[in-house]
Amino acid sequence: MNVCHLTTTHPADDARIRRERRTVERTGQHTTTFKGILPGYPKWQHPIRLLALAKQALTTDTDAIHCHEPDALLIALLRKALRGDRVIYDVHEHWPSELPRDIGAPAWLSRLIDPVERWLSRRADAVITVSESVGQRFPGSTILPNYPDTLPAPVSTGIPLRSFSILGAKLHPYHIRDGLNAVTRLREYWPDTRLTLVGNLASPLPEGAPVTCTGYLPQAAIPAALQHAGVGLVLPSPEYENIRIGLPNRLFSDMAAGVPVIAAALPEIERIVDGAGCGVLVQPDDVAEIVEAALWLDEHPGKAREMGERGREAIASRYNWNAVQDRLLNLEIYKV
Repeated sequence: MNVCHLTTTHPADDARIRRERRTVERTGQHTTTFKGILPGYPKWQHPIRLLALAKQALTTDTDAIHCHEPDALLIALLRKALRGDRVIYDVHEHWPSELPRDIGAPAWLSRLIDPVERWLSRRADAVITVSESVGQRFPGSTILPNYPDTLPAPVSTGIPLRSFSILGAKLHPYHIRDGLNAVTRLREYWPDTRLTLVGNLASPLPEGAPVTCTGYLPQAAIPAALQHAGVGLVLPSPEYENIRIGLPNRLFSDMAAGVPVIAAALPEIERIVDGAGCGVLVQPDDVAEIVEAALWLDEHPGKAREMGERGREAIASRYNWNAVQDRLLNLEIYKV
C-alpha cells in the first residue's frame, strides 16, 4: 500500500513526517510519497497554491492520504469521496488558535475553525494527535507524541550550573525574553553568567546583552554544546492556546544531553518534567521564579546532576520514537 503525506504548511523534512514515513517504509509492506506546498511564499498566494496541491492530490497514484492540516484534510476527504481512499488526519497543532495568527485574522475566527475541524475529522478513517492536550478535542484519537530519535550523547563530566542555554533552529527575541531577563538579574549574584543560544538568532539583541550565539550546529554537535552551555531553559510564553499546550522539542534535546532544565509549568511540559524528574518547574513569564530556580540548582549540585541523569534515562527508556512508533503501525489502515 502507498500512503501519500499531504501537507499545506510542513516541509518534507519535518521531523515528525520524516519519522512517520520511515516507520511505515521499514515494514516492507508499505511505501510513502509526499505532496506539499513549499514554505516561503506570500500568504496571499495560499489559495492558489492550495488549488494546485488539490489537483496533484486528486491525480496522484496512492491508496491512502495522511494529512497534517485542516485544509489538507478537506482535500483528502474530497479524494475519499471521489475514489474511496482511506484518510489519516494527523493533528500536531492546535489549529483553531494557530491558523488565525498564521493568516493575520482576528482571534475570534478560532470559534469557527474548531467545530469545522472536528466535523471534518469525524469523516477520516483514523485520527492521531500529538499529545493528550491536543487529543482532548478528538475523542478516540491515537496519541502519537513527537518524541525524538534516540541519539548518542557524550557522558558529561559536569554541567555548569551558573550558565544557561536555549535551543532553537531560529530564535526570535520573544522566545528568549524571560531567559535573558533572568540571566541579567542573576549577574547580580554571578557577574560572569551568560545565556548561550544554540542555533540561529532571527534578529539582533540589545547591545551588551550577556548572550553567546553558536549559530547553526549539526544535530550531532548539539548534545555537547548543551552540556557546555549549562542549565537548559524551556520557557515558552503561553500567548495563545497552541503555545500553552505545546511540547517544545528543545525539552527533549536538553534531556537527551543529560542537562537539568528550568521549564515553564505548562500542561505537556509539566507532564514530561514531572514524569522524568528532570528539572524545576516555574510559572510561565515569572522571571523571579526562574531566578529562584537557578539559585536553588546552584545550591544543590548533587540534585541538579541527578535531574540531568534522570532526563537522559527517561529519553532512552520512554520518551523516544521507538517507544511509540507501533501506535502508528497498529492503525487499522496499516493492517489492511
